[in-house]
Amino acid sequence: MVWKISILQKAEKDLEWFRKHERSRYVKCFDFVRELAKAPRSGTGKPERLKYFDREVWSRRVSHEHRLVYVIYAKEGLIEVISCKSHYQNKV
Repeated sequence: MVWKISILQKAEKDLEWFRKHERSRYVKCFDFVRELAKAPRSGTGKPERLKYFDREVWSRRVSHEHRLVYVIYAKEGLIEVISCKSHYQNKV
């Protein structure tokens, strides 16, 4: 199954920031998105399902500080990328 990917506005802004300031992390995020289209629950970046959500929310490590966070909608075959930067509260 090939999943449909939707990148939300917050994630678009995060990607733009990475593109301007941390090019290697920008590329890494796009590598993750390519992997999501094939296998959203496995692959690189240590995929981890986040607890305490009503939906199927996952994250992958972009760096020690940053996480790519996404929601899987299995019935629709859709993945929404929510954010790519500052999963933790530290703001860069």
